[in-house]
Amino acid sequence: MSIKEQVDFVKEELTQDEKLLEGLIKVERFYKRNKIAILALSVTLVLGGIGYSVMEYINKQKLLTANSALLKLQNNPSDTKALQVLKDNNPTLANLYLLKEATLNGDIKTLEELVKSKDETISDLALYHMAVFKESLSQVKDYRLKSTPLLKDLALFDEAYMLLKSGKVQEAKNVLALIPETSSVKAVAKMLNHYGIKGN
Repeated sequence: MSIKEQVDFVKEELTQDEKLLEGLIKVERFYKRNKIAILALSVTLVLGGIGYSVMEYINKQKLLTANSALLKLQNNPSDTKALQVLKDNNPTLANLYLLKEATLNGDIKTLEELVKSKDETISDLALYHMAVFKESLSQVKDYRLKSTPLLKDLALFDEAYMLLKSGKVQEAKNVLALIPETSSVKAVAKMLNHYGIKGN
């Protein structure tokens, strides 16, 4: 290698070292200017990560506690302590449990409370079952005329059944005709329409 090539090589190396040093100086200046903001961001990220982990842990513990309480309730439905634990840790699951029990036992009082639930699905189902247990033709009709009842086809069937029971055969047939062909209730509705019901 000639002396000129060696000098060029050394110049190249020095130029690269200068650029590296210049970059480090810029980073150092940036850090000094924004030291507080960088530290604040770092602390925020660390605290956010810790907070997220703690919340995940708390939610997991609540879920485990709620599941344990639900299992106790399934073994002993009269366990009021387990019901309270379930309500405290998972109110929606507690309301679903209460809805299930109320529909199995025909508990109108509990259904009336569940109608006030903030969960629209629970409220809707409780309203339907309450109307059926009360055997109230007007409440069943009001339910099916709501904007989006979940059990509209069943409500139509129940309304027709109540009409048939009270001897209003043509009205019942008109209501049964409102059940769509695609509904799973249609087959039973056709049988009710064809055979009717026998008197008491």
